[in-house]
Amino acid sequence: MGGQGEGTVRLGDEGGGVLIWTELRGVNANGGLVTFASCINRKREWARTGRQRTPDFLPIEFVIVGGAISGLTAAIALSRVGHKVTVLDTPMGAGCRIPPNATKLFYRWGMEERLRKCSVKSRGVLFAQYSSGSVVGSHEWEEDVLEETGGDFLLMHYSDLRRILAESAAEHGAVLRGGCQVVSIEPDTQRPYVTLASGEVVTGDVVVGADGCHVPPYHCRRIILEALGQEDKETPTGMQLFNVILPDSALQELEDKDLVDRLRQTGNVFTWFGPGYGALGFPVKEPTTGEPLFTLFVYSAYTEKDLFIGPAGREQLLQALQGCDPRLVQLAHHARDIVCIPMIERPYLEDWVHPRGRVIAIGEAAHPIPAGSLYALGMAAGDAAVLGRLFSHLHRKDQIDSFLNAIPEIRAGRVERVLHAAAGNIFAVSLPPGVAEARDRALRERAERGIQELAARKGRLGGLGAETSEEMMQAIEDIFAYDPEDEADNWWVQWGLMQERAARMVVSDAVTVHVNEDLQEESD
Repeated sequence: MGGQGEGTVRLGDEGGGVLIWTELRGVNANGGLVTFASCINRKREWARTGRQRTPDFLPIEFVIVGGAISGLTAAIALSRVGHKVTVLDTPMGAGCRIPPNATKLFYRWGMEERLRKCSVKSRGVLFAQYSSGSVVGSHEWEEDVLEETGGDFLLMHYSDLRRILAESAAEHGAVLRGGCQVVSIEPDTQRPYVTLASGEVVTGDVVVGADGCHVPPYHCRRIILEALGQEDKETPTGMQLFNVILPDSALQELEDKDLVDRLRQTGNVFTWFGPGYGALGFPVKEPTTGEPLFTLFVYSAYTEKDLFIGPAGREQLLQALQGCDPRLVQLAHHARDIVCIPMIERPYLEDWVHPRGRVIAIGEAAHPIPAGSLYALGMAAGDAAVLGRLFSHLHRKDQIDSFLNAIPEIRAGRVERVLHAAAGNIFAVSLPPGVAEARDRALRERAERGIQELAARKGRLGGLGAETSEEMMQAIEDIFAYDPEDEADNWWVQWGLMQERAARMVVSDAVTVHVNEDLQEESD
């Protein structure tokens, strides 16, 4: 085939990585030369600013259902590369932890200064017995090790995180529509649509379901389950999470001033652990004033018959804390905002894309993760980043289905691998040791061994150890250093360009046949 080929050129070093320009050339239906290009930098890619696009980039319309982390991150990822995005939003929040694999994306997309201003940088973790509060181990994130991830551990109020993401999405051109009540989602091979309670119908080329799985009616997850014939089996774990906000003054009321000092140490996450019980405590900033607040995640046995997410009273929280560290009870007496979330196991979607057309679930709508887990946010951001990265290569509408199907191909296995790698690894700091592993003896023993190792290191080194353990490096390499945009680039180079080559060969062959027929007619 004349005029078609593929070339790879090394452009040089930039920002610690190598720029590689890959070109695929073909012939269009009019006989003209068409070039598709992909520029990849394994560490830091200039094309990630979202402003460098191929001349034949095709912007399309996305309707995103859900304005939490996955929805807003998807809005940024898609709008920054040039797509038209509408977010239909209904929110909730308290304190949250943002892992490095998410913050590196947010930094790269221009939000670093705003995030740092509203957050507390996590420095390490202290482990204490749930019943007595006795500190048995500690761990400090080493700067040179954490630097390998490209991001930070940040502690901040959920409302601030949502606000920053929403601002960024709007700055890139996304339309955010608050207070929308979605009634239904209808898949379609060309123009799927969403119907609102007002009767308004919102259409797009793709509908992205980012409406989660914890708060009904989670329309996108439900319609995909029904279409697949997959049972939405909800299995109560017998555990519940209390998400609690405390005023900083609550710490002053504690008689144990040593604990107060530990809790107030900038960025320390304090973890109380026990068999089937646990709590996490960490500092955040008040969204409007920036004044210090304190967040508690309390995990306890669930005793109520009705399972629902909603506000809880202080008495309900205190009852859940029976038999725990008395100082934790003292803190609970000052609880200001309390939300109770039953911990329920739900199945992952067998396929994230609706079989009848252009509706895709991402985040917890696709892969439910235990309430309060560090990974819900990181996995949601990763899904959204891959979505935006793949669709930055769009130049024909017949690529849409291929890109949608590639997202679960890239991400589904990744989610399962992360949760497997994190199970029992105390450096993965997802849930208090003993909570996630409560029903798995081997994982519980792994977590206990990790804490014993920390205690031994502390004794050998006379304080927070500077040793980098194998478990810590596993957490860094398997979980926090991962870059979803790199993974999307890998898919594009390995499979996307191959598909483009096949498509262009068909077009070019058709043109050649047509030209030969014309020449034959002229000779006749």
